[in-house]
Amino acid sequence: MEQNLSANVNKYTHFHHLHSDSSVSFAIRAQEFSGSMAWMYRKLATCGGEGGSEWDDDVYEGVRKVYVGQDLSRITYIKFDYVKVDGEVVTREYGTESQHPKEFEVQYPDEHIISVEGSYKKVGLYATDVITSLVFKTSKGRKSPMFGPNLLGLVTGTKFGFEDQGKKIVGFHGRSGDALDALGVYFVHDSLSTSLSPLYKLDAQGGTEGLVWDDGSYDAVKTLRICQDDCRITYLEFEYEKAGKSEIFQHGVKGGTPSEFVLDYPDEYIKTVEATYDKPKLFQNTVITSLTFQTSKGRTSFFGYKVDKKFVLEQKDRRLVGFHGKEGDAIDALGAYFAPIPAPTPLIPAKKLPSVGGNGGVTWDDGVYDDVKKIYVGQGNDGVSFVKFEYIKGTSLVTGDDHGKMTLLGAEEFVLEDGEYLTALVGYYDKIFGVEEPVIISLQFKTNKRESSQFGMDSGEKFTFGENGHKIVGFHGQASDVIHSVGVTVVPITTE
Repeated sequence: MEQNLSANVNKYTHFHHLHSDSSVSFAIRAQEFSGSMAWMYRKLATCGGEGGSEWDDDVYEGVRKVYVGQDLSRITYIKFDYVKVDGEVVTREYGTESQHPKEFEVQYPDEHIISVEGSYKKVGLYATDVITSLVFKTSKGRKSPMFGPNLLGLVTGTKFGFEDQGKKIVGFHGRSGDALDALGVYFVHDSLSTSLSPLYKLDAQGGTEGLVWDDGSYDAVKTLRICQDDCRITYLEFEYEKAGKSEIFQHGVKGGTPSEFVLDYPDEYIKTVEATYDKPKLFQNTVITSLTFQTSKGRTSFFGYKVDKKFVLEQKDRRLVGFHGKEGDAIDALGAYFAPIPAPTPLIPAKKLPSVGGNGGVTWDDGVYDDVKKIYVGQGNDGVSFVKFEYIKGTSLVTGDDHGKMTLLGAEEFVLEDGEYLTALVGYYDKIFGVEEPVIISLQFKTNKRESSQFGMDSGEKFTFGENGHKIVGFHGQASDVIHSVGVTVVPITTE
């Protein structure tokens, strides 16, 4: 499942590099979580001008056809035919269709677009840059015609290119009005993400110097602490929440007492970060000069000095869950992770059923989660010696602690599919030679769809956990080098 993200060599004047210090975005989606590959979508920032309105097609299975229209000075129109998972074709179009557009068809699904080259510049009386040429390249080595008003194939203006060592382009985004002002792309990668829903990593924007840092993504951002001098943001400290634990990361140079911005977690989250950046006098680097945070409760918090260029970190209908960027003596650049806004979860009373078995070892309790995802059971000579559980909490996968001691026999696994949940636990406990307290001899798990194999033997006292209309969402018990007792926590089933 492991895939490395490879670097790409810059062969244009204005090219998006695809490595750790690049200005790229990632969108991560676990489409089939149980037993199949998750996908990561790399979203590269647009190249071109700031005119027109922003648009974003998101991602599809592939691109089947591209249509491009032009006038005498610029590309005025673009249209994409995308293919969805179920084979349905979806069309998106932008700009003004001033003349019959030219077409470039991809032999989907055996062929896909792997790169886009182009150029942009100011033309005529227009105040901002517009796209003036485009060329699409496929996995079969084919190239589209050069779209755009370019005499004898000569390209003028600032060149750009999007390419990621043969990875497939699965979507586009950009800006348009009367013409195509800017264009960006999505690439698809395999992913190791354990996220159960899409995760987007937006470009780190601002200066190009400084060391790259990346905090990653979390369940939430809880607190921000910020220092500034008389012209720039010098220090950022973030406190994140992950599976009930806090993690703190610090960036830049701390000077004096930081200003603090505390969110009302879990009921409040950051929706938008607006930033400005500049190259202050007497300083060598372009740096972040101001930050404005806006939250889901309508609160706004401002730090620094608003000067020069502005950018906004925001993803529609999503919440900020992590930061990344560049740092030196100050904060050179800033980017962010965004995740879906979780649906309100009704309070469901959890019921902890007492454990059964022996009273040996130490007590353990994994707590309460939304669902159980994977179960590990290790057996010894006479009974169950080891258990471990992986749970689902919101959009995250949470791995429980080891309980007991794994023998040379290792551990067997039982993995639940999407839409599957535990309804019952059946087992046996008994006294064994050399152990004072009874131990768990066998375990078997039942779901709404099937039964696991029996881990262990039928011996001793039988027990069954489970209640009608409830599912198992946590385990507890006692363990030493073996599992002495086991119990479960259940909640009512709200959806089938």
